[in-house]
Amino acid sequence: MSNQSFGRGGGRGRGRGQGGNRWNSNPVFSRLGAPNDQGGSANGGRGGGFQQSNSNVPFGGASMVGPSDGPVQVSIKGCRGKPEASLRKFLDTKVGRPVNLSNINFRGEIMYVSVPSMDIAQELLKLSGIRFYGEKLTFQIKTHPVKFGAGAPGRDGAGASDSVTVRDRLVALLQTRVDPQGSSLDLSALSQDSIIQSLGADPLQDSKLFEAILVLATQLYTDIVTVNLANNGMSSLRPVANLGMHFPHLRNLSLMNNRISDLRELNCLSAAGSKVPLGELSELILQGNPASDAELRLPNGGASYVEKVQQRFPTISMLDMNPVTPRAQPVSAAGTSTSASTVPRELPFPVAQTFAEDQAINELAVGFLEGFFGLYDGNRGGLADIYDAAAVFSLMVDTTHPTSEFARTNSDSQKRVDFTAYIRISRNLTRVKSQHKRIHALVVGRAAVIQAIAQLPATRHPLQDSQRFSFDAWRADVDGCAQQGMAVVAVHGEFTEVQTGSLISFDRVFALAPALPGSPAAAIGSPCVITNDQLTLRRYNGFHSWLPSSELAAPAPVLNLTPEQQEMARALQEQTGMNPEWTLKCLESYGWNYQQAMTEFPQVRGTLPAEAFQ
Repeated sequence: MSNQSFGRGGGRGRGRGQGGNRWNSNPVFSRLGAPNDQGGSANGGRGGGFQQSNSNVPFGGASMVGPSDGPVQVSIKGCRGKPEASLRKFLDTKVGRPVNLSNINFRGEIMYVSVPSMDIAQELLKLSGIRFYGEKLTFQIKTHPVKFGAGAPGRDGAGASDSVTVRDRLVALLQTRVDPQGSSLDLSALSQDSIIQSLGADPLQDSKLFEAILVLATQLYTDIVTVNLANNGMSSLRPVANLGMHFPHLRNLSLMNNRISDLRELNCLSAAGSKVPLGELSELILQGNPASDAELRLPNGGASYVEKVQQRFPTISMLDMNPVTPRAQPVSAAGTSTSASTVPRELPFPVAQTFAEDQAINELAVGFLEGFFGLYDGNRGGLADIYDAAAVFSLMVDTTHPTSEFARTNSDSQKRVDFTAYIRISRNLTRVKSQHKRIHALVVGRAAVIQAIAQLPATRHPLQDSQRFSFDAWRADVDGCAQQGMAVVAVHGEFTEVQTGSLISFDRVFALAPALPGSPAAAIGSPCVITNDQLTLRRYNGFHSWLPSSELAAPAPVLNLTPEQQEMARALQEQTGMNPEWTLKCLESYGWNYQQAMTEFPQVRGTLPAEAFQ
């Protein structure tokens, strides 16, 4: 994912010190019932409102300590908004035994709790002045306990005390799940959170509780642009249908590892089913849901998956951590969306097929690549002489479907490719999370590298057609390296699997060092040895992206055409064989809908005059 990452934020965030009265009038919180603690509700099992203490109650009484048996109420100042689970653990550790806090209530900045005995209460009293989350804690034993719930004098209606209790816990929840910048909200695996467990409800099953979380997050954090809802077991997105209303500028959303089995669930977040859709969404993660897994298993390799998602969210540029071409720009301040084809894009330099630092490095790269791929296709065992004794090889397979206009219509791109032989040693870091597997997937040493590449399917690289390859080459002196004068060669191209006939695109990066006199490489006339070899494989995506503009049979530029439209015209002309004039006529007749033009072309081809192809 570019932009905000989906990680749990730290820090206490904002929102401490809010007065209780501000929240009592909030209908979302006042609708919530009492939390269902394992050790009894926050109000001793009774529903009831929040009641301010009676200032006329005297301190009198024969003893300031009170009876030593039974529960004792203790007030704690300085812990407002801190994680309750952390406070419990902290106090248990400092006292040296379980404190067993119960009947937790707040009044302003003061937390009121019950402990099982006076002995424990006095142990807490000794801790006054200790710091927790940077704040000094102050403990007091309440000889005249402050009353909460139905028995409290002067109560003004049921539900207020319960709402404040829920509110304070949710504040603590958010402060552990919003990053320090206040822009990323992590709501992943909510049911496993100790604060949520203390409320006795699953927010994604209890719509009122989840709505309370969103309302509170909106009020405390106004800059949220990233929300993570991964690992929540959601089969429906109805509980989160109001995301667009609460976070109108949301750009990144993770729904990873849930139970969404139908992509139509996305409708409630998009213009297809929401009055306030996610109009600025640029990144979406659906990986790990039955719906996305099923789409990727289809014969078209996921092309329909991208299509279906972009129908709902045309502004996304990242899907499942892979780049896709957005169909539209995010909604503007005026509430309008701009088509991507109307936004001119210009590269700062003309497209060039290759780059070499100088003529010498160019000659080295050309000679090396011709020799390497000749042996790779014909005699991989012969490559042993040009790999360094400590060479490192790694392979990465990208199984996602390319999203270019070319790939959407090219039969080789649409063809299903069996990557099984490669995946067994693939080191795709977006999928391989285990550090052990990442290390184990590296192939180290000349003999191990030759053995690994010998087991890969036989290939045929079209070396006779230079336009199907692009490379960059440059010097890279490495300080402290025993072999100075190293070079890096990065090549992009394609090959055909001999047995299956599958056409596959690849990127390969070589780190080359000079061949030492007397070495096996020098003995066969190679000027260099390979110290690192990194191979990336993907579905076929053509070679036209790196061809210089002058080599593409493009229609003459038209003043009113954007670069996107010119690119569309080039692609259509190449696919259909029509001349520039008729290519433009075709696109204009279909309203510059490239997909429709390609779909309809076979039906209308027979009606076109011969001059359309001259």
